[in-house]
Formats: sequence, structure tokens, C-alpha cells
Amino acid sequence: MKKNLLIALFFSAVSLFSADFNVKKFGAKGDGRTDDTKAIQAAFTAAAKSVRSANSYGKHPKSSYYGSGPTVVFPHGKYKISSTIKVNNYVNFSGVSGTPMLIWAGGEKGVMFSIAAFRTIVEKLIFVGSGVQLHFSNKNIDKTMVTVRDCQFFYAADIAIKLEPAQGADHLSTQSLIENCLFSKNFRCIQNYGDLMEIRNVWVDQIQPYMADGAAFINKYGTMRIAFSCLTPSANPDKGPLYYHNARWVDNYQRFEAHSVRFGGEGGGIPICYNFAKAATKHPATDGGRIAIYNSLIACGQQRRENGAVIRLFHLPSQITIRDCYGIGVTPLIVLDPALNIAEEKKKNPNGLRNARYHISNTLFYNRKINAIPVELKPFFTSDSDCSFEKIPPRPIPRNITDTRKKK
Repeated sequence: MKKNLLIALFFSAVSLFSADFNVKKFGAKGDGRTDDTKAIQAAFTAAAKSVRSANSYGKHPKSSYYGSGPTVVFPHGKYKISSTIKVNNYVNFSGVSGTPMLIWAGGEKGVMFSIAAFRTIVEKLIFVGSGVQLHFSNKNIDKTMVTVRDCQFFYAADIAIKLEPAQGADHLSTQSLIENCLFSKNFRCIQNYGDLMEIRNVWVDQIQPYMADGAAFINKYGTMRIAFSCLTPSANPDKGPLYYHNARWVDNYQRFEAHSVRFGGEGGGIPICYNFAKAATKHPATDGGRIAIYNSLIACGQQRRENGAVIRLFHLPSQITIRDCYGIGVTPLIVLDPALNIAEEKKKNPNGLRNARYHISNTLFYNRKINAIPVELKPFFTSDSDCSFEKIPPRPIPRNITDTRKKK
């Protein structure tokens, strides 16, 4: 009896400790009707005041900052938010006792959470509405780490998760992990502006017609890797008010990798990648833009799709690899955008393009003629590549893009 009492007291103490920054303790109702913005902000403000950090230990050299930061918790419920919640670095937030919903009730393009990124974990929450749901930013603070896991994102009018450097910085020195998340009916899903981002075990269901002219994922800086994930473009008719002409999965400005990803063929499928990254220009010219796709289902545009291809090149990257993939109805694998001038890029960057390496191998389609590459790219491909080189005129992006968001 005494033992059971001690156990009960122990867990009661743990529960009380973890409830220090429970939003309901600060007045949030979580009933889906009350505006809980002020109460939620009060919890995050109080949590920020409790942070303890340091960057030294005894006589050892100074390190990056390390610290103890609390977690703001949301019990089961529906929390109405009407203006931006500001989150300091070291403060995490999480759902408990189920998966609480955070529902936006402000302007369509508002930011739900503005987070000063450093050591940040967000988990076990459902985000509904707003322009940007999680906005991570700092002035390029070294060794920033961001983790978002076991969350769900719905109806972001701009983008669900956005990494963006503060004014005066050109990127975030950030390693990000986004895992076990669902993205459904968002205009865009994720933007990376940090050194490394891995997106794994996610399910993405894009909405039509809102995706008519854009990418689900935007890699503005560093490396973005998508792994073991299911990507589903909404099914739609070939033509008509829901027809999308210019949707794609990724806009790549530096390095993009995909491993064991289902690039779905619903509605005919959409391209994997629009590449804006260039080949390296500095010695030893082995860096630069990169696209690598491994062991993935490729269903990226049937013949009826004007922009159908795996990759559209706006610039020539340093490296392209497609290996051990399989798919249906893709023609061709790579297209050149009319904006790409290969002769001009060679003239401006002869050393960088001399080191460029493209390779395709062991990639199986039901029709081997689909493994077609524009003949202009042949000098960049390795001799053992498993593809054919054909005259494929550069394909413009259709201008009659349908976007019915403005229609009633």
C-alpha cells in the first residue's frame, strides 16, 4: 500500500512538473470556440524566461551554446489562434494526451508560429490553416538543429513549414529533420534554406487546382533529401477547370536527393524536379548543383501532360544521377527549358561543366523508349549510362495555367 502511494506521488510530481508550461494553465480553453491566442503566447513567454544556457565549461575552450529549454504542451483539444505566436530559441512545443489541433482564425496569409530557431523540437500537433504554419528563422546561428515529427499539416495558404534566414543572412546553418508527418491540401509543403534537411516517412497529398503553378518542396539552399515517402498529386481530368499545367514536386536551387520515394501518377503525375542549380564555378569545381534519385517509383507525366518529364533543366547542374528506379509513362526523362542556353553556360563556366557528370542506370519502364535524353546532354553523360539520346526540342511551359482559387 505504502509502495503504491509512493509511486502515485512520484508520477503526480512528474505530471505537475511537465504541466508548468501547459497552455491550459495559462488560460487556454481548447474548445474550438474561444480565441486562445493570448493564453498560448503567455505560456511561450513564460517558458522563454525559464531558459538557461551557457557556452563554456571550466577551463575548456568555449563551445556553441548549450542550454536547458522547457516544452510548452497542448493537451487534447482544438485551439483557436488569430495572430502570430512568437517562440524563443530552446523552447519546444508538443501535444500530449492525443493530437491537439491548432486552428488558424486570422488573415489568410498570416504566420501561425514564428520561431527563433536554434534547438527546436515540434511534435504531436495538427496545424490547420494560416499562410505559414511554422516559420523558422535566425541570423545564421551556427549549429542550429530543427526537428518536426509526428505532426499533421492542413490547408496552409502559402507553405506549411518555412525555413528562411533573417535579414542580413544568406542562409541558415541548420540541420533539419522532418519525419512521420502528413501534409494534405497545402498550397506548398516545405522550404529549406539550411545546410541539410531530411524529409522522411511523410505522406503528401497536394490539392488541386491550388498547385497549378508551383512546387510542393522548395530547396533554396544546401541539401534537401526526401526518403521513404509517399507523394500523391490529386487526381484530376486531362483538361478543364482542374487541369494543372505547371505543377512539380521540387524546385531545386542547390542539391536535391530522393531515395525510395513514391512519386505518384494520380491524374497523370507531375515532374519530380525543376532544376535552377548551376554547375560549380570555383576550383576544384566538384561542388555545385546536384540531383540524385534512387530506388523510386517515377510516374511523372504521361504523354498527354505538356510538362511531363522527370527533370526540367533551367540550368546545367554539376551532377545528375537516376539509378535503380522504375515507373510508368514518363516521356522523356529530361527536358530542356527554352530558357537554358547550353552554349552560353559552357562559355561562362568551361571548367565547371568539364567536371559535370550525369548517369542513368538500371532504371526500368514498361516502354524502354521512354529512357530518352536530349542529345545536347550526351557530352555530360557517362559512357555506361542506360538511356538513349534523341532530338527533343526544348519544351516551353504552357501559359494557359488554370487556377480556380479566384472563382466562386
